[in-house]
Formats: sequence, C-alpha cells, structure tokens
Amino acid sequence: MSLARNGQRIAVSGVVWLAAAVCMSLGAAEHDWAEGQTGDSTGATRDYYNRAALLKWRHTMGDWCDANNEPQGSVPFAVSTMTAERKAQTLEWDITKLVREWLDGRHPNQGVLLRAVKGGVSCRFRSREWEQADQQPQLEIVVGQQRTILSAAADTSMHTSTYRGFGGATELQVGGQSAHTLLRFDLPSALVDRLVDRATLRLYCHQQSGSGSTEIGVFRCAQGKIVSPTPAILGLAAKYPADRGIGADDQVIFSTDFESDAWAKEWTLAAELKMIDTINDDPERKFEPLSGKALRVKIAEGATGALNTIYKFQKQIGQEPEEIYFRYYLRLADDWNQTLQGGKMPGISGTYGVAGWGGRKSDGTDGWSARGAFHLTIPKDNPLSGLTPIGTYCYHADMTGTYGDIWIWDQGYRGFLQNNRWYAIEQHLRLNRPGEKDGVLRAWVDGRLAFDKSDIRFRHNDRLKIEQIWMNVYHGGTKPSPYDQHLYIDNVVIAQQYIGPMTAQ
Repeated sequence: MSLARNGQRIAVSGVVWLAAAVCMSLGAAEHDWAEGQTGDSTGATRDYYNRAALLKWRHTMGDWCDANNEPQGSVPFAVSTMTAERKAQTLEWDITKLVREWLDGRHPNQGVLLRAVKGGVSCRFRSREWEQADQQPQLEIVVGQQRTILSAAADTSMHTSTYRGFGGATELQVGGQSAHTLLRFDLPSALVDRLVDRATLRLYCHQQSGSGSTEIGVFRCAQGKIVSPTPAILGLAAKYPADRGIGADDQVIFSTDFESDAWAKEWTLAAELKMIDTINDDPERKFEPLSGKALRVKIAEGATGALNTIYKFQKQIGQEPEEIYFRYYLRLADDWNQTLQGGKMPGISGTYGVAGWGGRKSDGTDGWSARGAFHLTIPKDNPLSGLTPIGTYCYHADMTGTYGDIWIWDQGYRGFLQNNRWYAIEQHLRLNRPGEKDGVLRAWVDGRLAFDKSDIRFRHNDRLKIEQIWMNVYHGGTKPSPYDQHLYIDNVVIAQQYIGPMTAQ
C-alpha cells in the first residue's frame, strides 16, 4: 500500500555523529552466566543464565555440551563418584581435555556444569564464599614443572524446586536432576599456547544424603548464542548523509530532528511538555549532540510519566498502514539507572482507546500494541553490569496474562545499552493476516538485527490496523522513579521501507 506523506520537510543541521560505523563490543563476558546473590533475582537460576538481563537457558537447568561436543549430551569430560559415607570428602575430576579446548580457542570458557549422571546421593560442597580457603573450589593446572592453583571466579547452584538463585551461598549442591552446580575459573593468559599436562578440578564435600553412591559428571557450559560481528545494514538513510533531505524521499512518511522550536506541532499530540525540552548542551549529564538539538526527556523523582507524543496515521495522512518502519536515535543520560522497575519506550500500536495497554488485555478484536520497553539496569558483579536491556512490550491476540509480554532484544546482545552513547533504534512491524500467526516484529540497533519474531497474531479482523507511532517514555509499572533520570531522542523517521542508521555527511 502506498502512503501519502504529510509534506513536511525538516532540515538537518550540518554536524553529525556517525553511529552507522560504530559496533558495540561487549567482549566475551556477555556469554557468561551470572552468579548473583542468594535469594535474589539477578544470577543464574533454573530458567535463566542471567536473570538480571532476562537471558534464558535454552533448556531448563542449564545448557551444556558433552565431551563429544554434543549439546545436552550424556558423555561427561570427567566423572567422580561420591559415596554416602556421612563424612567430609574431597572429590577430583581430571578435566585436562576441556581446559586444553578452552586454551586453544576451540570453545569459549563459559564455565562447567556439574550434574549427577548416575545414583541418588545428594552432595553439598563448599563454595568460594566459604571462609576456609583450603575447602573452596580449586582448579589445579600443571604445565611442565609449573603448578598453578586457581580459585573460582564464580559459582552457584540451580534447583528445580525454585525460580530463585543461590549465588553468594556458602555451599553448592548436586543431586539427581534436581540440583546442578555451575563453576567458572579465569584462565591466565600466560597459559595460552602452552600444553597443559594436567588440569584437576577439586571440590570439598561436607555433607551427603541418601544411600549408595552417585557419579557426578563435568560438562562444558554452552549458554547464549555467539554471533560474529557484522557491518551495519544501511537503508534509505544512506542516500541522505546526516539525514539531510530524507523527508523528501517517496518512502518517508514523516521525519523530524527537533531543530524547530515548533517541533511539537509536527505531531498529532505532544503531551507531558513539562517533562521534555530541546537542547544542544547538557554538560551536567555528559550530553554530546548527535546533530544539533535533541529532545531531552526527564523522568522526574516521584513521577511515572515523562513523554507521551503520538503520530496518528489517519489524521496525518488519511489512512492507516499494515506495515511500517520506525527509526529514532536514543541516548541514555549519565544519570540513567533503573533500580525499581522497568518501563516503556517508543513503539507502534493500534489501541484505538479500547485495549492493548494498561492492563486492558487484547483479544485480537479490540486493540494491540508493541511499545518499546526498558528493564532494570543490570547491577554490579554481573557480566553485563551497568547496561540497560531494551525490548518490546507487546499486547497481542495470544497473550495469556493481563499485561503484555516483554521480549528483550537479545540477538547478539545488541539490545543492552550503555549510558552516554547514541544508538540508532529501528523497529519494523507488519500486521498478521487476520487470524493467522504471521505478524512480524523486527528491531535493529545501529543497523544490526537485535530481534526477529515472525509468528505474532496481533488481530483477528482487518479493522485493526497500525493506528499510531507512540513516542512514549514511562517509568513502570506503578512505581515512580526514585530520582530524576534523563534520556535524549533525535532524528525520528517513519517510512515504508527499512531506514537504517545515518551516514556521514
């Protein structure tokens, strides 16, 4: 369907910060499971390898590869047998083969998973938090005459009986299929390219329960999905350096760069004006312009609402599309730190004032929405510490709860944002054929695919279309922000085809 443009032409200033050539690199740590603390919801659990980042295991109770490199395989790298003697015992595993594979780069060192492969004895081991160092987990590595003893960098247990984590506890547990243990050791760089003669894992068991014996196997952790770095995918914005003149493109419906003092009149609705302003300087929060002025959004202490600006297609261009692309630039300010609840970000919707937001459950006939979302900022002592996960908060026809589903943009860990950095955020939404599960939602960060879902049922009838672009920033949930927090938005484009990040002028 061809859509008419609104005829606006927004000039873009001459200086531009080039995001297209920048690729955030988090390093190897993003694949690591998180230890967390006992009883909290931030570390590894039966369901998540990093609960704070909402990163799920592919398989409940952990993802591993066996000695034959088989995912969820049954052949351990090493086995040690525990007998129910009701006394303290030290167990050892020869994991030389696994350590060699880590050091030669065959696999990333994501730690080990210990689980029972035979028998019913439950074993409790001392963890790295135990006060006596000689009873803590150890990895001994022998190279020639050199002997190195490593302490665990992280350890925790997972239990089928609870969704909570046990990082920070003084013990680790392995028992049947109900308790698995995770351990990770940082290997010294001096060992790379050296032949390891022997690598021995030692755990001190202080308690056993049950009868007989149990064989405990060591497996290689294999959580997450390693994505090779890719260049940014350029779109129609590549024809318009610094976005200059992009509003004149036949495929562009709307564009703005907030340079005009009358920018609010370009939208169908611009509410919460006390919480927003346009600026080109904000040194207190380490702001650096993308291109001239930007929209500054304030989530005030004690408040929830911050930005509620809307572009309604029917009013602006006389018709509503069934497919749209929406790109904007986002920068989280230096004071951005979500500690109480997540919230909403700009996105796409068709609520028609009836359903699809605020606990008004969608049934496929009354409304839907796919707003952006932000989660809690990831706390300290986490592999992704300090980053804020973003994603989609979606009300759709197949939702089961009262409130929408949250889908984190975790492909390549691209939806995990740093403060004080500009990102090109782009969303593509295509409505499903009425009743069919073929609706599409995609997201790119800096021109790199971060989310792709093509089985969404937004609607059961063709009366529901894409009603609006919802430029929404909202804290919660229901809990207000505990302090002032800010973010910045710039260079918004709505189009009928992929837009992509800006290129240099």
